[in-house]
Amino acid sequence: MKTVSLPTVLLLAALVACRSATKHDAVPEPPDPMLALPGDPDVESSLEALEVRSTGTAEARTLEFALRNKSSSTVHFAWAVEWFDRAGARIAGSARVWTPATLDAGATRTIQIPLPSPDAVSWRLRAVRPGSNTLTQGDSR
Repeated sequence: MKTVSLPTVLLLAALVACRSATKHDAVPEPPDPMLALPGDPDVESSLEALEVRSTGTAEARTLEFALRNKSSSTVHFAWAVEWFDRAGARIAGSARVWTPATLDAGATRTIQIPLPSPDAVSWRLRAVRPGSNTLTQGDSR
């Protein structure tokens, strides 16, 4: 019978404890609001924004548009709006709210979304497939 020394047993126990603590206690970091989020070109190419307008006062403006599925099949996706200021700089954290949606072929849905700040002057629609890691990750711009 092979004998294992006490220090070896203690070292193995410590390694197992550290490994399981890391595995179970790890909490994912929140997405960095300074990172831009990429969309999915395949999903985005199926969608188009129509009848775009801004309503409200300077302090509380809302973007309104009709989102249309221009493809010949149903599209399941999550969308967000990424905002930019006058200089073309992305407004940090502006594309962090993803909304799940489904649009049948040729269908249109009206979207209303408040502008994140008075500095927001332009925007870009982002869309990804459901379950995409883009929903929680960023890509530096």
